[in-house]
Amino acid sequence: MPNPLPMARTAVSDPSALVRDWRVLCDDLGERRAGSAAERRAAEFIAGRFAELGLPRVVTEEFPCISLARARSRVAARVSTKWQTVDSEVLVGAPGTAGDKPIEGDVVWLELPENLPRLKRGSLRGKFAVIFGPLPTRVEQHRLLVAAQPAAVIHVDERLPFAWAKSDGVYPAWVRRHGMPPMATVPYTDAWQWRLAGVRRLRVQIEVSLVAARSQNVIGELLGREPRLPALVLTAHHDTQCGNPGADDNASGVVALLALAQQLAGRPHRRTIRFISFGCEEQLSVGAAAYVQAHRAEMRAHGLVVNFDSIASPLGHLELWRTGAAALGKFAIDRLACAGVDVRASGDVTPFFDTFPFNAGGVPSLCFYRSNFSGGRWQHHSRHDTLAHVSADEVLRLVQAVAPLVRDLASCRAWPFVRAFPAAQAREVKRLADELFDF
Repeated sequence: MPNPLPMARTAVSDPSALVRDWRVLCDDLGERRAGSAAERRAAEFIAGRFAELGLPRVVTEEFPCISLARARSRVAARVSTKWQTVDSEVLVGAPGTAGDKPIEGDVVWLELPENLPRLKRGSLRGKFAVIFGPLPTRVEQHRLLVAAQPAAVIHVDERLPFAWAKSDGVYPAWVRRHGMPPMATVPYTDAWQWRLAGVRRLRVQIEVSLVAARSQNVIGELLGREPRLPALVLTAHHDTQCGNPGADDNASGVVALLALAQQLAGRPHRRTIRFISFGCEEQLSVGAAAYVQAHRAEMRAHGLVVNFDSIASPLGHLELWRTGAAALGKFAIDRLACAGVDVRASGDVTPFFDTFPFNAGGVPSLCFYRSNFSGGRWQHHSRHDTLAHVSADEVLRLVQAVAPLVRDLASCRAWPFVRAFPAAQAREVKRLADELFDF
């Protein structure tokens, strides 16, 4: 087997530290779901590394979260006269079936979004909605699904045509505001066979136990010579979905954050540089939202957020998601190109990175993400997100390009871009904030 973490050939002060940090997070700690002991140990490890790397001020801020204490799903299809059980995963945050007991019912196949007009109040009562395509991402679509009253929803993710079920979650705000049916995912290939076999009957049992818990944001800071200037904020998240060590999503972002702290610490900068590792990102940026709420009065002091999430695919496209002025994107693209790194750039607003709560607070952002598949990443939220499928070369290549960009910005009294969002972005930020978050 090839070395899963090849050493980078690019110059960096201590590339072996990055590999050691990665192994602590993934091999020693493993799955780090929100509110768990492993997530807390990850936060403690990151705080310790910030201090070791010379950040003079390190603070851990706790916040409440919901933690998955127990989850089990069992999904079986009646094929001819026999019941066949398939791999399945609970969607975190959704409830279990009534009494956590198995239930049986007819299948209604829904191909979304084109079948949405078929959803009527009570039309799925006692039935299982097997959804092929994206789960509803707009609140009016979700309300239609809830009003149809399915006994449970089985999701088949069209982006991942593989033989394993992914882990995933639901929007916490939608659970609180609109309700949520029991939900589980099954592998694309099993659903394919169901369709070929004409499956019309399912037996589903979803057991879920959610508990109130605490998660942590870890903040390290290099105070600038002119601390009244808005700060640069570099971010990642250290929690994972269930059932995997999150080597790419998002231990890769954390080790990049630590490598940047290593390169930037001990150097004089005009502006403050803040490093934050968030907990509970996998429940739709709960940690980042908690930080923004706790520091709401200080949002004007946050000049730009630069986030790192899932950046280690050995084969892929490095994406740069920009929420802010077009000049911000051009500045970043030009600086990265000078360092030999090209990106696939987007000005679309997305709520699925830790940058979004800052956007809702008026702070522009850049987010780095490395896709390797038309749907994102083939190992997304699965047992395949391991150290065998990441590249230290790619992380260090990005770190080497981002470090001078950060130094440039930290040295400037005035930036070559405005803080304001373009009008279309501002409208989309507001819509998403209203629909998906409890700000």
